[in-house]
Amino acid sequence: MNQVSQPSGRADLPETVSLAHRLEFLQMSSADRQRLREIAPLINAGGEQFVERFYSHLFAFPETARFLQDPILVERLKRMQQAHLESMLEDEVDEAYVERRRRVGDVHAQVGITPQMFLGAYNQYLQYGLRQMASSRDVLLPDFVEEVLSLLKAIFLDVELTLDAFFAQATSNLRQALDMLFRANTELRQFAQLTSHDLKTPLATVANLCDETLDEFGPQMPDEACRLIEMAKQRTYRMSAMIDELLELSIPVDDLKASGPIDTHQVIAEAIERMAPEIDQRKIAISLASSLPPVWGNRVRLREAIFNILSNAVKFVDKQPATIKIYAEISNETCKLAVADNGPGIPPEELDRIFSPFRRLKTHQDRPGSGLGLYFARSLIEQDGGRVWAESQLGIGSVFYIELKHKG
Repeated sequence: MNQVSQPSGRADLPETVSLAHRLEFLQMSSADRQRLREIAPLINAGGEQFVERFYSHLFAFPETARFLQDPILVERLKRMQQAHLESMLEDEVDEAYVERRRRVGDVHAQVGITPQMFLGAYNQYLQYGLRQMASSRDVLLPDFVEEVLSLLKAIFLDVELTLDAFFAQATSNLRQALDMLFRANTELRQFAQLTSHDLKTPLATVANLCDETLDEFGPQMPDEACRLIEMAKQRTYRMSAMIDELLELSIPVDDLKASGPIDTHQVIAEAIERMAPEIDQRKIAISLASSLPPVWGNRVRLREAIFNILSNAVKFVDKQPATIKIYAEISNETCKLAVADNGPGIPPEELDRIFSPFRRLKTHQDRPGSGLGLYFARSLIEQDGGRVWAESQLGIGSVFYIELKHKG
């Protein structure tokens, strides 16, 4: 089958349909082309006025007017469009015709004209053409219908050929984006591996110094000092293990191996322990339900999501006594973990926006933070097929929910 060629330098197209097949599918015959040539003088007679009206229409909309800032360019575009529309009725449909249409689509796609805008132009032209054909003519209705059908076939062929270029451009952009994503993921994994080494080395040094201090000076130190040093050593071990777990999250693994039943109570207890200094400093009462059901997912992802939500609650709670309650609600297939605080609350219009990266409430601009914690929490849970959302009442507090499968 003869394939339509494409000029070099353009985005790769998938295997294209032959011109003969396109014409056959549209049922466009030599009789259609003859009818188009016969009505061409009538339609083209008002072509210049149509193009002027059409560009006035474009200037009325900001999304199209922004492409028409140069008066010299606008005049050139008007002449090109008039010639394009005339050739649609007069020219023979051959491979050169196909390439001209695709070049038009290429240019529009590259400068940012969307298919919606492009199709709008054909809509305007179709309305104009039908009015021209119906004005001051003594033509039988069956003949008029055949002329209209021939015009529609010509327009549909033109739309099909020019949209090929839009799809090719979109495909090329998608390939570039996927390639950038792959490179970014590779670089991120390399960064994570290097960073984990740089972080774990000083942690190991701290743990060794704690051991040496206890070995050499332990007998001379108060029991409470020895206990604190031992606690510091154990925390460095836990921090080192956490770095290893976070590193595993940066390396893609089989989802079935990454997921499983999670001891929810233990995971939340670990997150609370990490926040203990801030919780104690702010005198926040943490209420953790004594019995929590297991959920299905990745243990590290759940722990980090809980930690980010808990950290957010600890940071912004503004009442005394300050309280944070953590509990669960179970349905047949899912479990909702809830973190409820008695903080300032969140405006209704911001409830979903707070999960966007770098999004922070205006009232919180003076508080430290990157605006990424809640974004990470939602992203981590969604990787396990769960969801995260918030409910809130201004002046009373907020509840953040994590919903995961109750069973695998």
